[in-house]
Amino acid sequence: MNKNFLIGVVLGILIPIISFVLVVVFYLEYNLTYFVNHKVNDYNLPSIISLTLILNLVFFFIKMNGNKEEHSRGILLATILYGIVIVTIKFI
Repeated sequence: MNKNFLIGVVLGILIPIISFVLVVVFYLEYNLTYFVNHKVNDYNLPSIISLTLILNLVFFFIKMNGNKEEHSRGILLATILYGIVIVTIKFI
């Protein structure tokens, strides 16, 4: 595997997590542990994950326009992996 591809995968995995934390802490002004323990449940978890993946889309297009195709492929793979997790949570 290419180093740039792995960087893209790591970015694709971390960007939704970081965006979730930033939105909960700074925009919604909740304590992160309180929000995760009291507001997140099996019903709304796939929706929350899906909304955090929007930022992956933004980074995907930024990397594509910057001619960093390997980064873009890694971000796309991470997004597909998140999609598999979403489908698994939703139907199991």
